[in-house]
Amino acid sequence: MSFPRRRGHENDGPDHDEDRAQIILITGLTLAVLFVAVVLLLNTVIYTENLATRGTDAGGAEAIEFRDDAVDDLAGILHREHRNASDGDVLDDFDESAGTYGRTVAGLRARDGVIANVSVNRSTVDRGYFVAQNETESGFRNMTAPDGTTANWTVAGGVTRTRNYRMTVDPDDLSSSPDPVFTVVADGTDGGTNETWSASLSAGSGDNLTVTVDDGDGSPATESFEPGPGGNHAVDFTGGTVNGVPFDALVWADGVQTGSDPYGLRYENGTAATGTYHLVVDDRDGGASPDRPSRPYVADAVYSVYVELTHRTPELTYGDAVRLAPGERDA
Repeated sequence: MSFPRRRGHENDGPDHDEDRAQIILITGLTLAVLFVAVVLLLNTVIYTENLATRGTDAGGAEAIEFRDDAVDDLAGILHREHRNASDGDVLDDFDESAGTYGRTVAGLRARDGVIANVSVNRSTVDRGYFVAQNETESGFRNMTAPDGTTANWTVAGGVTRTRNYRMTVDPDDLSSSPDPVFTVVADGTDGGTNETWSASLSAGSGDNLTVTVDDGDGSPATESFEPGPGGNHAVDFTGGTVNGVPFDALVWADGVQTGSDPYGLRYENGTAATGTYHLVVDDRDGGASPDRPSRPYVADAVYSVYVELTHRTPELTYGDAVRLAPGERDA
């Protein structure tokens, strides 16, 4: 006995179920292929971005290293030119030495497929003066004026900026309180900030050096330092260190040097210490002798100048203009 099919279900049966299963299977396979394609696409994008990022970082790091090394090397070259300046223009000498350095660096970098260039932008030069006292044939000299007797004198007047100010003193020749002690003074009372800053160097216990900094706030800061490796003491006034050890209170001409207000750089009690020193100032009125064989002496200098650097690889082109003023406070 057979029964009639319900209206609308004439296609029900084994064949219809098989067709529906095939449709579901095909749809599932299609979705699976799409999912795989999307995953592959995303992985490709992520890999490409990571590769690009790594390549840029690597190239950028190499360029920054090139810049930093070049600036350090050029700072050393500039100091050497001040030390060994001829009768010619110190800027010409530095430009020539920097050019030789640039060609050497370019040749070395070219071996690695890098196009490098180093040049001095002469139009940006800010001229100044190099003041120095070297060691004599008989040893250290005291800190008096060029005449050898004046203990209180002006090293450079009318200064607005000082950089790379370093001094070496012999612990055996330092005086100690209550005797007068050797003192470096930045005096802004003559047309400047009307402030005075000073740093006194005196003998401590044993061969130690006692440094007392007075920035005019009524609370001088004092600290004692052991000798350096050579037995002497090295004070970096603009770098804020003594024998390589940071001294937070040693902030050169704090409250006096503003970059625009003039001040005088003076020595007091110059007979109370012996040693060497060098510094670069942007201006000067009087002070050390322009005669190089004398102690101390003054010579024309480059206070600051911009150097232009480029570092080019197939992946990255890097360029920068860096102001070269080594040893400047807060530099």
